[in-house]
Amino acid sequence: MQPWIIALIVISAVIVLLFLLAALSYRFAFGRRYDKGKLLKYFTAEDFGLDAEKISIPRKKFSLCGILYRKADVLQKDSVVVFVHGMGAGHIAYTTEINYFCNLGYPVIALDSKGCNLSGGKNIKGMYEGVKTAVSAVDYARSRFPEKKVYLVGHSWGGYSVLCASVKRKVEKVVAISAPATPVRTLYEGAAKFISKPVAAVLCPFWWIINLFKFGKDGNASAARCTRKNGTPTLLVHGNKDSIVTPSKAVYYKNYGDNVTKYLAKGKAHNPYNTVEAEKKLAELQYNISNAAKMTESDRIDYFASFDFKAATEEDEEVMKVIAEFLQ
Repeated sequence: MQPWIIALIVISAVIVLLFLLAALSYRFAFGRRYDKGKLLKYFTAEDFGLDAEKISIPRKKFSLCGILYRKADVLQKDSVVVFVHGMGAGHIAYTTEINYFCNLGYPVIALDSKGCNLSGGKNIKGMYEGVKTAVSAVDYARSRFPEKKVYLVGHSWGGYSVLCASVKRKVEKVVAISAPATPVRTLYEGAAKFISKPVAAVLCPFWWIINLFKFGKDGNASAARCTRKNGTPTLLVHGNKDSIVTPSKAVYYKNYGDNVTKYLAKGKAHNPYNTVEAEKKLAELQYNISNAAKMTESDRIDYFASFDFKAATEEDEEVMKVIAEFLQ
């Protein structure tokens, strides 16, 4: 056999193996549902005295579902907040923040993305799916409240989603909290913790191809580029101690025009709208979720039953005030 044929076979085999590794890691991140944790407490509309109306938007093979929240005894504003959740159990993990906006007089539309909580779908498919959810939520807001201005607010994955959605649908204002810039960079930094940075770097082109196959040209959308392009008043909020969306992959640390306002929350990690103490409690909770299998059944039940979930979701009034004043 000719040497060049052998070399071609070897190169082809390596490419196939790398593509399989990229596909497996992609599936690990996006190829499953994200529902409520059985050991966790999630606050509901009843806990805050909110009116909650179920929403369902049919798609081809499933429905996007969520809730329209309102506070009945508060004077309603001339604007509606579309809240887009981060990676995890859907909008139910953000009811404290949703309640804050409702107390200000905003109706809040909170749709769960595909594969999360109330919505259908076998998995979340990929990062750009959150953008499609945000677009659907804006369309619903425009049809339901044609006389109101629409504000997009999102955290983490939701932050990426609202920024990318802002070039698909015109809204009046956008708030992105702890937003990553691109899907490939997000995958790279997540995978690098398990398979090393050099291997993760080699997989980046394959993840780019997978995104292209799943979502077309939009699958690799840059949230930073969308922020420069949208021309919409945009607030970027980030914690200077965020170890999940680090400076190298965060939208916050890019350069923008006059339409963008930045707020860096000192001493805050990935949930800068929470107090420092709440973030510490949340970090403790996340650590014990990861290690729950190592606990005895009785210890596991006792820990999660006694955990102070209210303390872990305590809001930082200063950060929330910055967001509220930007929206007014």
